Amino acid sequence: MKINFVILLIALVILGFTALFENNYLDYSPPIPYSNLRSIDFSDFKGYKLPGQALQGTNEFAFIKTNRVVKFFSGKTLTVTTFFYPSRSYVYNQEIRSEDLLSHELYHMQITEYFSRLFRKEATEYTEDITSSQINFWERKYNRLENEMQMQYDDESDHSYVLSEQIRWEKKIDSCLNSLSKYGDSLIVLKK
Repeated sequence: MKINFVILLIALVILGFTALFENNYLDYSPPIPYSNLRSIDFSDFKGYKLPGQALQGTNEFAFIKTNRVVKFFSGKTLTVTTFFYPSRSYVYNQEIRSEDLLSHELYHMQITEYFSRLFRKEATEYTEDITSSQINFWERKYNRLENEMQMQYDDESDHSYVLSEQIRWEKKIDSCLNSLSKYGDSLIVLKK
């Protein structure tokens, strides 16, 4: 009896602890790079959702967590990689798994990739020695610009509910990515 109680208590503490970090460590999946975008589907959305959470009064939504990871190697190379975080992304209502909703969420990842490409372009064209402080400046700059575009995308498409705006945004994001296609590789060899 004592052992069962201890196991239950430990499980509750672990569950509570993981909720604090917004990661689902009980069904953890490592981040997925942008290069694997086409393989992502709703079965990859494994994060926790907050009880009672709704978006504009509806529970027909999903949330995707993406990020740009920058690594600087001895002043010679730089990687700027866009990732999707399965254990921090979720579908609010598991019955709502439409292709339109998935497409909307994946375009959020493509917006992150667009700003990763802008970051790579700026780093490639930079004529001085790149320092850690310069990289930090670019990270703040592109995070701010990306956050603005992410919010504008959701506001104007009403989280994909306004189909004409969703289509317009998809074309815009595709065009942005295509215009920077030569900066699609995460690895940058810096000029000296």
